[in-house]
Amino acid sequence: MGTDRGTPVDRFFIERFLSRHAHRIRDAVLEVKDGRYTTRYGGTRVTRSDILDVNRENKDATILADIRDLNGIPDEAYDCFIITQVFQYVDDLDAAIRASRRVLKAGGCLLVTAPTLGKLDGQEDNVVGNYWRLTCDSARYLFGKHFPPERLEIQAWGNILVATSILQGLALEEIARRKLEYFDSRFPCGVTICAIK
Repeated sequence: MGTDRGTPVDRFFIERFLSRHAHRIRDAVLEVKDGRYTTRYGGTRVTRSDILDVNRENKDATILADIRDLNGIPDEAYDCFIITQVFQYVDDLDAAIRASRRVLKAGGCLLVTAPTLGKLDGQEDNVVGNYWRLTCDSARYLFGKHFPPERLEIQAWGNILVATSILQGLALEEIARRKLEYFDSRFPCGVTICAIK
């Protein structure tokens, strides 16, 4: 994934997406696994930050729950829920999206990223399976069951250079930024989803 020499390529697109939606990262925020993006992009707009994980060994987690049901979290508890590179590991995406929407306040948003392309390397701890890769079409179908189309912003990113870079394990620092910016719809590498309740 390039971590041995620098930053994984997908982080450029994930962080650009979160930066573009930083104004939505405010008040009560829930993030999966750690709170780095809540802190980096929410800053002083965040009044409450919780970290969700199913892994009991994660000492940073403030909420231990399965994203498929989020038991123990009341309805409409959060203004923003950041879910980056998680849904590929969830067997029941429909249940996860439904539960994620349930914990959002009216007007709150899900900020989701998911891979379209990537190697299966088993780096994630306590992951049962690696089930899905999303495209704009599959994301629109899945999220469209829970959010009206006018409240969904779904975009893909990538091109052939980005795709081969990811597959070869190049680091972000090894690729010219201008070559990352070009999007070729024939070679999507990931999707970003902003869904407003």
